[in-house]
Amino acid sequence: MIIFLTGEVNAKNVPTLQNEVFSIIETLSGEEVIFDAEELVYISSAGLRLLLSTQKKLGKKITVQNVSKVIYEIFEMTKFTDLMNVEKIPRKINVEGAEIVGKGRSSTVYRIGDESIVKLYTAGVPLAKIKQEMDLAKKAFVAGVPTAISYDLVKNGESFGVVFEMLDEADTVGRYITAHINEFDEVTKKFVATYKAIHNANIEKMGGFTSLKSTWSKWADGMHSDDGFNDDETKILHELIDTIPDRSTMVHCDYHAGNVMYQRGEIVVIDMADIGYGHPIFDLAGNAFHARYSGSATRQKVHGMNQENMLLFWNKLLSFYFDTKDEKVLDEIKTMCDSFGLLRGANFAGTQSISCGGNQKRTFPEH
Repeated sequence: MIIFLTGEVNAKNVPTLQNEVFSIIETLSGEEVIFDAEELVYISSAGLRLLLSTQKKLGKKITVQNVSKVIYEIFEMTKFTDLMNVEKIPRKINVEGAEIVGKGRSSTVYRIGDESIVKLYTAGVPLAKIKQEMDLAKKAFVAGVPTAISYDLVKNGESFGVVFEMLDEADTVGRYITAHINEFDEVTKKFVATYKAIHNANIEKMGGFTSLKSTWSKWADGMHSDDGFNDDETKILHELIDTIPDRSTMVHCDYHAGNVMYQRGEIVVIDMADIGYGHPIFDLAGNAFHARYSGSATRQKVHGMNQENMLLFWNKLLSFYFDTKDEKVLDEIKTMCDSFGLLRGANFAGTQSISCGGNQKRTFPEH
């Protein structure tokens, strides 16, 4: 719940404001409360006491975001920065003319300096979601995943972004192997090694991560509508999701060649927006879906590879991941991954025309 504070908050208007804020709080059921102070020009001691009263009523810390330098000094001087989460307004940047080095579903990565890149999210992606990703990235780093260090929140127009440092030679895996085709196998092996490290990191008990099975189930429910799937079709989606074994290992949920960076011989992961825990099939399904629609010009642009290289990359990824060159075994794995890739696609409206052959239960390998 975001409550926007504008103009002045002082002794004259605090009583009315308190009634409004408390009436809003009474309608909540556990949601985090955030006060947005981007248009706040002054706050008196009475306004500060209102924030403190709100926090006591909720029984947990509140967040005051987009605080200007002047207002932040008031919070800092009164030690309110120790009592609640007070966050300065993001620095404004301009990416006009900047080189695009990567593009995902909800963000674009720009190079903005010799040693810095910025991941700029699509307008409308809430700041809270971006901060959550930054928090998950830190936890993933502790779990052994080579994530880039983020050090600054920025804003470009209506879009928020995160600046990453020391990525002066970074490029996406897809763009790099396209430009250095002789290193195709070497880079793909490193990509897979990091992939497997993610899938071997037990994170459920770390806190803050969600179950990917739960996420997919919510996606399926979201597709249940008059112009989406009917009751029987939604039931099939849930039955397929339920066949996936429970696991407590990390799943990236969007790990592909156009979404992972490569620098000085090392893989660097910068996208942690959908990370959670579950079975690796949740990740492999995404790769299978991308391979199936590798003929799409949009998908080729996102991955930084033509269709031939996208399919070659998918084949090598599976061979290295499962440590086999047996074509029969690989075909069986591809069939399974492709089935759940279609299931993944069926959870997204308007992405592709999906046609599935029915509800087939499969036996999962122990890998």
